[in-house]
Amino acid sequence: MTLTTHAIVGAAVASVIPSHPVIGFIGGFASHFAIDSIPHWAEGEILLRSVDRPKTPASRTVRASKDLAHDFVVVGLDSLLGFLAAAAILWGLFGAPLYIVLLGAFAGQLPDGLQFLYFIFKPRFMVPLQTFHERIQEEHTNIAYLGIEAGLILVVLALGILGAFMLK
Repeated sequence: MTLTTHAIVGAAVASVIPSHPVIGFIGGFASHFAIDSIPHWAEGEILLRSVDRPKTPASRTVRASKDLAHDFVVVGLDSLLGFLAAAAILWGLFGAPLYIVLLGAFAGQLPDGLQFLYFIFKPRFMVPLQTFHERIQEEHTNIAYLGIEAGLILVVLALGILGAFMLK
C-alpha cells in the first residue's frame, strides 16, 4: 500500500477513539499490517530505485546513490500527501482533533519507516518486526488493478466505518 493509504486509514482508526490517543496510536500502527495483508500492487518494487531486492526480503539493503535522493522525494511526497489528505478529510470534514489525526497518520506509516531503517542498519532487535512485516505483506507486481484502486477502496471503507462511529 502507499503511505497515503496507510496515513488515512491509520488516522481514521485513531479518530474513532480520540479520548485515548495511546490506543489510537496502537490501532493506527496495527492498521498498517492489517491492510498490508490484503493483496495489493507492489508500488515500492516499481517506484523505489535504491532498494536492492535479493530473493530473501530480509536481506534487502538501501544503496547510497543518486537513486536514494529520488526515493526520498517519492516517499516524502507520498507521506506528505497522506498527512494532508488525512487532515483534510478527518479534521476538515469529520471534525476529529487534529493531533489525533496526525498521530494516527504517523502511526499508520511508521512500520514502513522502521522497515527502511532496518534495510540500512539491520539492528538485531528489529528482526522480529521485520520478519512479521515481510510475512504479512501480500504484494503483487503483475496485478495492476490492485494498485490505486485497492488503496481507494480501503480508504473509503475506513472513512465509512469512522462516519458510522462519529454520527452516533
